[in-house]
Amino acid sequence: MEPKYSIIIPTFNEEKFLPLLLESAAQQTYKNFEVIVSDGPSKDKTIEVAKSFQKKLPHLTTVTSKRASLPHQRNNGAAAARGAWYIFVDADSVLLPYFLERVDGFVE
Repeated sequence: MEPKYSIIIPTFNEEKFLPLLLESAAQQTYKNFEVIVSDGPSKDKTIEVAKSFQKKLPHLTTVTSKRASLPHQRNNGAAAARGAWYIFVDADSVLLPYFLERVDGFVE
């Protein structure tokens, strides 16, 4: 089954913030979603941190670009997305556990 939502996270040197966001994504009450970390190209451990969440977020994908540019990272993430709806979230954000459940209530 294809995910309904694609959470796209553009990143650049976000190893300190990204775990909080990915942990909050893993705790969502609504489960039909994927997470795409679109990096470009971090000099820290952003990608390693993202991949460490693979067990908690089985539908996690990482994509890397040679160019660091927020619009480019968003577009790169969108190109990898499989969901019907795209949700772009900055890496220094945190989602409430019912975030996607509430979004889905408005989309339906």
